[in-house]
Amino acid sequence: MFFKDKVLNEEDLKLKIGFFHLSSCSGCQVAFLDMFEKIVEFLDTVELVYSNMLTRKREIPFLDVAFVEGALCVEENYHLRLIKEINEKSKLIVSVGACASFGGVRRLSCGNQMPQPQHNSFIPLTEIELIKNKLKYAIPGCPPNPSLLENFLLALLELDYDFLQPFEFIASSNDASGFNLISEVVNKGFCVGCGTCETACPTRAISFSQSCGKPNFTPSTCVHCGSCLAACPQSFKPYPQPTY
Repeated sequence: MFFKDKVLNEEDLKLKIGFFHLSSCSGCQVAFLDMFEKIVEFLDTVELVYSNMLTRKREIPFLDVAFVEGALCVEENYHLRLIKEINEKSKLIVSVGACASFGGVRRLSCGNQMPQPQHNSFIPLTEIELIKNKLKYAIPGCPPNPSLLENFLLALLELDYDFLQPFEFIASSNDASGFNLISEVVNKGFCVGCGTCETACPTRAISFSQSCGKPNFTPSTCVHCGSCLAACPQSFKPYPQPTY
């Protein structure tokens, strides 16, 4: 398990996790909550110690794993204080979803609606130098599939590095979109025409061409979520692929 051979009391044996929200629609946290009915069998090893949706705690406790959704707004002082505190009080940070991992739709942002129109600069967690040493895994998707989150948490508990390795690789990437799918898979001759990228895309930015047996890409509807690359069996070689 996560704690290996440490001698701990029964309370310490539980993996203390927290879920934090930056600039996003909260869809990733909803997906995270949707999986709980499926993981009842190992909830005795996990304790949710912080969530803005499920807990009333104002102070962030010390925790083992911090799951963070959303991009960081560089003009928002609260975001800056929050990410510093998460870095100080967590042992491991996992970015969840497109906005936190790659910037997502925030890459396209040129200013939000009132009352805070000055919020126009967003960066994903994978580009924040302060947390580079603790952010080891990035989970793609807009939002991620609840079953993928369930399997990731289970792999984290069981130290299944074969399953976790693609997420570690993704964390070192600054961008993942349909552009990368075309340039890194299709244009390099790796595409096998399976159509998995089309089924994984939440915005239908990717369609499958029956005539040429390859995906078509519509940039205007892409939200840079990375779902297509994560699902593609030919991407991130030679790493094993996470299953949805």
